[in-house]
Amino acid sequence: MNQSGRRSLPTLVLLVLLASAFSPALGGAVQSSGSDPLGVEFTDVSNITGLSNISSGPLSNWASYGPGTSWGDYDGDGDLDLYVTARFDQLGMETEDSFAEGTAQSVIDGAIVENRSGETFLMRNDGGQFVDVSVVAGVKLANSTAIGASWADFDGDGDVDLYISNFGAADFSASAIHSGGEENIMFSNNGDGTFSDVTELTNLGNPGHSTGGVWADYDHDGDLDLYSINSGIVDERDFEMWPETNILYRNEGDSDGDGVPEFSDQTIEAGRLSGQELNPSEDFIPAVSNESQDEAPSGVGGGNVVLGNGNVLSPAGTGVTWAALWFDYNQDGWEDLFIASDFGISPLYENNGDGTFDLVTIEVGLLLQGTGMGAHAADIDGDGDFDLCQTNFGPNFIWYNQDGQSFQRELDSDFHNDDDKRITVNWDCHFFDYDLDGDFDLFTTAGRINTYVPTQENTLFRNDGNGWLTDITDEVGLGGHKKSMGASVVDFDGDGDIDIIVANSDGPLQLFENNAAQITGNHWLKIELQGNQSNSYGIGMLVEVELPNGSVISQQTYAGSGYLGSGDPVVHVGLGSETQVKEVRVKWSTGHVQVIHNVTIDQTLVVLEEAPPSVEGDLWIILTAIAILVLGFGGGIFVIRTRNDSALSEVDSNSSKD
Repeated sequence: MNQSGRRSLPTLVLLVLLASAFSPALGGAVQSSGSDPLGVEFTDVSNITGLSNISSGPLSNWASYGPGTSWGDYDGDGDLDLYVTARFDQLGMETEDSFAEGTAQSVIDGAIVENRSGETFLMRNDGGQFVDVSVVAGVKLANSTAIGASWADFDGDGDVDLYISNFGAADFSASAIHSGGEENIMFSNNGDGTFSDVTELTNLGNPGHSTGGVWADYDHDGDLDLYSINSGIVDERDFEMWPETNILYRNEGDSDGDGVPEFSDQTIEAGRLSGQELNPSEDFIPAVSNESQDEAPSGVGGGNVVLGNGNVLSPAGTGVTWAALWFDYNQDGWEDLFIASDFGISPLYENNGDGTFDLVTIEVGLLLQGTGMGAHAADIDGDGDFDLCQTNFGPNFIWYNQDGQSFQRELDSDFHNDDDKRITVNWDCHFFDYDLDGDFDLFTTAGRINTYVPTQENTLFRNDGNGWLTDITDEVGLGGHKKSMGASVVDFDGDGDIDIIVANSDGPLQLFENNAAQITGNHWLKIELQGNQSNSYGIGMLVEVELPNGSVISQQTYAGSGYLGSGDPVVHVGLGSETQVKEVRVKWSTGHVQVIHNVTIDQTLVVLEEAPPSVEGDLWIILTAIAILVLGFGGGIFVIRTRNDSALSEVDSNSSKD
C-alpha cells in the first residue's frame, strides 16, 4: 500500500472509536432479521427502463460521495422525471491507490484530475421508460462536481425548478480556503421543456462545498425559502477538516421587476442557523474554519477532533453537513430545522413563527455525538408526531418524538444476516410505507468510505405497526453489496405502491419496482396539494388521513430530504385493508385546516387550497350569536337577514371545515 493509503488508518480508527463510543445497548426498536408476511418483492428494472445505460462519472469503490437522485415532474405530464448528479473521486486518493508502485507521478496526477469530476443527467419519464433530455433541456453539466439536487417551484409559477448543489474541489492549500468550492446553480423552468440559469439574478449561488438544498416556507409568506448546506472538506490523508457554514436564503419575491425572485441571506438574522458555532461575517459567503486531529489515535480514548470552536459536542453542530430537514417537530404549525452534522452533534432549530429560530438541541434531548449523514421524519409509531432517523458511520439513530416535547433515542443495530456484526457507513434514510399496511417503514443506504471498511449492505426495515423495526432486506430482494449513496422513494410507474431508486458509486443506477399494490390487496391514497395563499405545491404542509376506526395517518410534504436529493411532493399513504377514508385534513401555512370528505381510495386526491374564513365573516358569526342570546331567536333571525346571501353560504360552507 502506498503512503497515502497508510495515512488513512487514523481516520478509520477515529471514526470507529466514535461510532463505538455512542453505541449503548439497543432499546428494543430493531430486530436483526425477519420475513415479509405479505410476500412483497422488489425487482431491479434498471435495464428495461433505460436507467442502467447512463454513467455519471468514474466508478468508485469507496471514495465518492455521490451520485444523488432527485425526482420532479418538470414537464407537467403527470409522471416523475429524474435528475442524477455526478460521481467523482473528490480527493484523488482512490485514483492514486489504483496505480502500481513506480508509476510516473505525471501519469497519476493526470488521472486524478480526470477523475475529480463527473456529469449529470435529466431523464424524462415516458411511461416508465427514461430518455436522456439533459442537453435539450439545458441542464446538462459536464466536468461537474454537482452532488445534490432538489426540485421546487421557487418562483410560484406552477412548474418545478431545479437547484444544483456543487461540491467543488477538495483543495487544502491555505490560499484556496475561500476558493475550493464551486457556485451552486438555480435553473428556472421555462415551461416549455427547457431551463434558464438564473443563479446570479436570485443570489442563490452558494460558493461553498455544497451537498444539498432543502426548501420550505419558513416565514409563511406564501413563497419558498431555501436552506443550502455545505460539508466543507475532509482530508483522508492527514485528517484535517475545513468545515463551512450553511446559508439560510429567504425569498423576497420579485422586488426589481425582472420576473425572477431575489433571495436574501438571513443566516445570522434568523438565529445563527449556520450549522456550527462559527458564523459568517458577510452575506452569501460561508465562513470556513481549519480543524485537525490532535494526534493519531492509538487505542481507546486516543486522539480527538479539534473543532474551530474548540468543542466537538457543540449543540450547534460541527459545520460538516450532509443533510438537513424541515419538519414540524412540536406540532405548532411552523417548520423547524434539523441538521445532520458529521463528527459531533446534529442540531435542531425551533421556528418561533416570527422569522427567527431558537437552538433547542439540548432542551429536546438530541445532545448525542454521532456522524450524521442522512435525515428524514415521519410518524412511525402512530402517535401523531414526527419521529426522526439519522444515519451514521455506525449505528443509526432513531429518535422517537415524545408529544413534541423531547426525543427518546433508539438505535439501529446494523447487524445484518451475513455481516458478522460489522460497523456500517450509512448514508440515505427514508421512511415510507412499502407494503401499504398503514405504517411507515425505513430504508437506508450504505457505502464504505475508505479501504479499511468492508463491503456494505443497504437495509429495509419493516414496521410492525408500533414502531418496532425488523430487517427484511434479503427477503424482499434488496440484498447485495454495493457502495450506495443517494436514494429516493417514489411511485415512478403510478401503480400505487412506492418504488426505490439507489445511486451507486461502484455501479449503475438501480431502480427497484415494488409489487405491493398487485399482491397484497392493500389500498392506498395519494394527496397532491395545490396552494394559493400557501406555496404552490404545499411544501411543508401537514396532511392527516383519518380512517373510519379513528386512527390517523400523518405526513408532510418535502422538497429536499434524505441524502443528496429529493422525492415526490405528493403525500402517499397506505391504507391496509381499509376501503373507506373518513376524512382528509390539510393544515395550510395560513393556519387554516381544510377538511375533505367523500374521498375515493386507490387514487390521487388533488386538494386545491381554499381560502380561510374572512375576519369579517367570523365577526358576523360572533355578532349573530350574541344577538340570538340577547334579543332572542327572532332578533337573531333579523340580524342574519341584514346580511347578504353570500355571508350565509360562507358560514354554511365552512361549518364542517374548521
